[in-house]
Amino acid sequence: MTEHNLGKWHHIFDGHGKTFTINGQQIAMFSIDGELFAFDDVCPHVGASLGSGKLEGKLVTCPAHDWQFDVTNGECISVDRCDDGCYVDTYPVKIENDEIILSLPS
Repeated sequence: MTEHNLGKWHHIFDGHGKTFTINGQQIAMFSIDGELFAFDDVCPHVGASLGSGKLEGKLVTCPAHDWQFDVTNGECISVDRCDDGCYVDTYPVKIENDEIILSLPS
């Protein structure tokens, strides 16, 4: 895993998402009660940005076709629309010295 410093954590407002591009890869990040969650930004259905989706509790809704994903583990909970195993990859993220440190596979 390679760590990436994404800047000050307070730039991600609680309950809202932000998208980062790291080495060509789109990563969505949400803050829930001061805890950060990072996952692939691209919805596996039609490729819409999950980072621009609406967050309710721990579920983000894809803006294209309303698929819902649990931001804590990447699982698609839209059972009626997803095959078993539908998910987006999640990534470790932490705050060190007020800065976001994201770990991505090397």
